Amino acid sequence: MVIYCVVPAAGESTRFPWNKLLYNYCDKPVIVQTISNILESGVFKKVVVVLGYQHELVADALRDFRSHVDITVNSHYKQGMSTSIKLGVEYIARNYGDARIIGVNPGDVAWIHPGIYTSVVVRFSEQLGRFRVAVAAYRGIRGHPILFSSEILSELLSISEEKMGLKEITSKYRDQTLIVETGYPGVILDLDTVLDILRVKQLVNK
Repeated sequence: MVIYCVVPAAGESTRFPWNKLLYNYCDKPVIVQTISNILESGVFKKVVVVLGYQHELVADALRDFRSHVDITVNSHYKQGMSTSIKLGVEYIARNYGDARIIGVNPGDVAWIHPGIYTSVVVRFSEQLGRFRVAVAAYRGIRGHPILFSSEILSELLSISEEKMGLKEITSKYRDQTLIVETGYPGVILDLDTVLDILRVKQLVNK
């Protein structure tokens, strides 16, 4: 089963004092922790990171991963995350024609244990004929990663901010979505404000 992951990491972090992807959490930039966890799962053939704001600085933080990830830059990142997700999916479709599943995991969702990625991918792979979408959840709350069957690739390539991005697809395929309960709060934690750092410490680092 050939699986890819798109990591949108292009935003300006307007609610954070500085670029949140470069914030050191436990002595490691958030974006580095995100990519480390994804790669350590061992289930993705390639990780495509879509950069935008301060792309040179973020790319430099990822320099040790360059043999394992592809980096592309979204010049339209100010138009919303859907432009980065779409660009990442386009990159995969153009450069790799063997994708069966494409995952999406934002660059600031950095507290997902590698085993969680493995679990969600395995569950989805086993039931790919029945479901089109899979999503990790914690106590019923949906988070990341979100996985999509390549059978709906054309719809992934048509997302836009005007159509609510991925929400249009997840709503359409609500009855064909595999919700994987992980029991792990990291799947619903991202970093938008400084207060989110406290949430992470309370829920993940108990």
